[in-house]
Amino acid sequence: NGLIPRTGKKSGHSISFQWRQSITHKAKSCSSEISGQIDPMDPDPHPYFYSEETGAPFRDCISCGLSLTHDPGQPYLVAKSYRGQECIFEYAICEDCRANLASEFSNESQEALTSYFMQKAKLLDRSRFLDFGESIEPWIRECAGCGTLRSEAATYSLGGILQGTSVVFDPYPICLCGKCEEEIQALLSPKTQGIWDDFVETHFDGPPGYTEDFPTRGRPALL
Repeated sequence: NGLIPRTGKKSGHSISFQWRQSITHKAKSCSSEISGQIDPMDPDPHPYFYSEETGAPFRDCISCGLSLTHDPGQPYLVAKSYRGQECIFEYAICEDCRANLASEFSNESQEALTSYFMQKAKLLDRSRFLDFGESIEPWIRECAGCGTLRSEAATYSLGGILQGTSVVFDPYPICLCGKCEEEIQALLSPKTQGIWDDFVETHFDGPPGYTEDFPTRGRPALL
């Protein structure tokens, strides 16, 4: 995905870690979350990876502007950052644009990120959440990096891979607390930080100082 190396399960076969690995994960419909799996701490009664602004699925890629459903086979990332129960940042980006963005990152940053998510977030162990069936909550109940409960984190970010209106499981969905996001930002080379800063400045508008609310000191989450 450009940041978190993906694994997957299909017919019992593991998928190798690659930055541009095609998705072969199991997908489950977000609509199942409406029928009793909604997290009671969520402020609105809609699925986790719907837009907080509209209460509906994201429609367009933030980078290229194309409809996220123009190619039914192409997945996309939804990332949302929270301060307490308030969503302060959200976006959706298609797989092609995300891969293009990640290809600009330095080799140093890519290697550091892979090491972090493999060793600290233990991505290979996340397949255990598949035992919970279609429920998203077990995947995001706590920070993947340190185990802090989402309900106890002052700031945190959620990331989910979707295909159409279906959530793609393993190792996503994922939650990262603000402290772990700071650790991740510290791993990035100056080149990669500059690329991500340019992306944020290009695609997001806000009043002076609005980025101070982000969990990661002026930058939204890298998911």
